[in-house]
Amino acid sequence: MGDERRRGVIRLKPPGGDRTVRGPVDDRATRRTETSGARLADTLLTRAAPQGFVAGRGLLQANLNWSASTGADLDLGCLVELTDGSRYAVQPLGNTFGALAEPPYAQLDQDDRTGASSDGETLRVNLEYRAHVRRLLVYTYVYEGAVDFRSLGAAVTVTAPSGSFRILLDDAPAGATACAIALITPGAQGIVVRREVRWFSATLSPSSRQVSNQELIDQAYGFGLEWVWGTKD
Repeated sequence: MGDERRRGVIRLKPPGGDRTVRGPVDDRATRRTETSGARLADTLLTRAAPQGFVAGRGLLQANLNWSASTGADLDLGCLVELTDGSRYAVQPLGNTFGALAEPPYAQLDQDDRTGASSDGETLRVNLEYRAHVRRLLVYTYVYEGAVDFRSLGAAVTVTAPSGSFRILLDDAPAGATACAIALITPGAQGIVVRREVRWFSATLSPSSRQVSNQELIDQAYGFGLEWVWGTKD
């Protein structure tokens, strides 16, 4: 069962009705995948050691998984700011799955609505265009099926050809319905992956207007997108 809160979405498009909704596949970029060979061991990013670096080209991937037994519908998404000042949101709500070979150079693979998919939800970023990206914020929120994150067993794994990092979402306070997970920025040593794990709760604002999870995250990080309300089928 879900709650009755409305959810925010940027530039809503007609949603699909399948339990698992897959995003478009960009063959031009997905052919350039991770380097061959054994996957590197995950480095756990923590509050004490929040930052890691990846180098090279290819794809950076952020995968969200959670316990299927909860029946919760979590959504993975990201906010993207490019060096030309343009800004984008990539998320299942609104079917804004993004693209890899054109702005915003980030794409979500599917909308797993129950947690039953072994693949979870994966966001891919095309590092071939990293010079065009100023910053990218990975986030997640509860769409329905849970009042907060405390019992969901959620975790995110960020992988690239030169490194792999794991971020546990296991310290949520009561009532937390969204989390800013990681901030990804180009740096002198390569791509900087910084653990954020900032929790948010969608509540009424002082003007009695309900502010969505996504809008709260946007306000905290200053992307400045315009959000409108929407729901899935």
